Amino acid sequence: MKRKIFKYKLVYYLAVITSLLLFIISAFWILEIFNDFSLFKTLFIVISLVINSFAFVNLIEKYDKAILFLNLSLLLSIIILGYPLLFGFLNGYYVLEHFTFRFLIIFILCLLIVNVFKVKKNDGVHEIEQIGKSED
Repeated sequence: MKRKIFKYKLVYYLAVITSLLLFIISAFWILEIFNDFSLFKTLFIVISLVINSFAFVNLIEKYDKAILFLNLSLLLSIIILGYPLLFGFLNGYYVLEHFTFRFLIIFILCLLIVNVFKVKKNDGVHEIEQIGKSED
């Protein structure tokens, strides 16, 4: 019996690819520490790296908390990308054609797709306990 965390296999592959991409991006952010060191940036990069690695491993192993970690990872990325875009928009800059705005839209769509097509309740795990019991 295979464990399912999403209704469709395509959504699972989208989640794994997104999680791997976010893990690689957060791993490359470690190099950004050496440009100008700040404690906030270091803490932020370490938290991002830990959450993204947990999300990727949980998705590959199909654990129950995989969607939670993926949601945290995507939400963190949306905040990182959305914060400067919001200030740019409020200062009068045209941000709709900026490449980070496109990534922001892609991450929001991934977040919506993952949460719409997740399996709500996995009864297959408790199926082995129901063997031999009458279902009246």
